[in-house]
Amino acid sequence: MGLFFRRSPTALKKGKVVLFGCSNAVGQPLSLLLKMNPHVEELVCCNTAADGDVPGSGIAADLSHIDTLPKVHYATDEGQWPALLRDAQLILLCFGSSFDLLRQDRDIALKAAAPTMRRVMAAVASSDTTGNVAVVSSPVNALTPLCAELLKASGKFDPRKLFGVTTLDVIRTRKLVAGALHMNPYDVNVPVVGGRGGVTACPLIAQTGLRIPLEDIVRISGEVQSYGVPFEAAAGAGSHDALSMEVAPPVALGLAYAACDFSTSLLKALRGDVGIVECALVESTIRSETPFFSSRVELGREGVQRIFPMGALTSYEHDLIEAAVPELMRDVQAGIEASTKF
Repeated sequence: MGLFFRRSPTALKKGKVVLFGCSNAVGQPLSLLLKMNPHVEELVCCNTAADGDVPGSGIAADLSHIDTLPKVHYATDEGQWPALLRDAQLILLCFGSSFDLLRQDRDIALKAAAPTMRRVMAAVASSDTTGNVAVVSSPVNALTPLCAELLKASGKFDPRKLFGVTTLDVIRTRKLVAGALHMNPYDVNVPVVGGRGGVTACPLIAQTGLRIPLEDIVRISGEVQSYGVPFEAAAGAGSHDALSMEVAPPVALGLAYAACDFSTSLLKALRGDVGIVECALVESTIRSETPFFSSRVELGREGVQRIFPMGALTSYEHDLIEAAVPELMRDVQAGIEASTKF
């Protein structure tokens, strides 16, 4: 793998990525993946108070041993954040939870992450960056609207440039569908709409055009909404909210992989590649009940170029979305209220 990245084309335009939360369970593997990413020219590692004892300088020093092209910098303190944000194409926010959160844990994680979000957005506001902001860690459905409210307050909000990364649900669905059909996951493209995680993640498996029995669609959708836990085990727990952290394990490595996958697509679009479509939680009018909704988005030089409609839905998919919207509304509202509460 290292040889592959060392031999990647050097003539293509690459991007500058600033990673907040570089030292936590998501940020460490993500920083490694970004250092190996041929579409990254410069990586800035920023530690936050929630990251634990590993300093950003330690992460940057460790990464500096790796013989790939991206240059690595780090912030010694928060006062350097605005300067290091200058000319950033992508700002990744990884200081939330590395768990797929259950309903009762959302407010706890939101309260813990909100002060850090406020400090990071203050740095964004005081810098001259016009970069895209991507929320990676949970609770994405709440942290993304919180980020939007803080940017609006500073006059820096551009709805084309704020994303909640829902890619983990997409790659889970892709893997499960491919497994059911004995296919290569890279040959499967399944949109997942609604929100990030739990009942808000709605796989539109019928839109693949593949022949999949309804019972398999129900099983796969249930497993995606149960955070990757086999559907039978989740059903045995009684409900999604009944799942314990022992049943729904940490997803730090999966989140890191998903964030790198999304980052690659966005960086390619920002340099001018066309036809790049990803699912993401963005400001949207697809559902009038909520200002944020995840759907298929075409990425362009300015971020969101086009939001695709959901398309034709089966009755099962319609029911999934109708069940998801009230939960998503509560998540989004919690994020909006957090902008003045914490």
